[in-house]
Amino acid sequence: MSGYELPSVGDLKRAAAAGQRITPEDVSVIAQAESELTGTGPVKGGPAATAHSLASRQMNFDTKLDELSRKPQSHITQLDAKEIQSTEARAFNAPPGPGSVSAQVRSIADRNEALGLPPVMDPGAVYITKDEASEAQSAESRLWGGQVPRGSYAALMQSAADKIEHVKHCGD
Repeated sequence: MSGYELPSVGDLKRAAAAGQRITPEDVSVIAQAESELTGTGPVKGGPAATAHSLASRQMNFDTKLDELSRKPQSHITQLDAKEIQSTEARAFNAPPGPGSVSAQVRSIADRNEALGLPPVMDPGAVYITKDEASEAQSAESRLWGGQVPRGSYAALMQSAADKIEHVKHCGD
């Protein structure tokens, strides 16, 4: 029998709501203790499953926060604030409070909105025509003394234009 006292599902949820991190090591120890106690392995909906779920949600929150931290502050939107709030609520099994990361991101998004600092809009799919690729190749050719280097922007544009043209003809 294990010397480790198995936390209840409620204990784990309360710990997460209080901001406690549940690590992969914690999940492993809880799963092992649960297996020893049951003799059959972790139980569906039991402490090990709950710990695993909470740890995964916390890692997802960390990933989302890392993505968001790479954005310039002036590009943080209300959508970003909503996404991080949702991810943080799932990670810690409780709505984020006033001092939370979500609250800070919401504050930045509110400020950006008030200052009229919308992010650079994603134009969506951009299609390159053969004429545009040809113009780019001509310009790069002049720049490089008559040659278009392999892997250059113009070469990539030509490749993309060729693929688009191929798709158009295959769809006919």
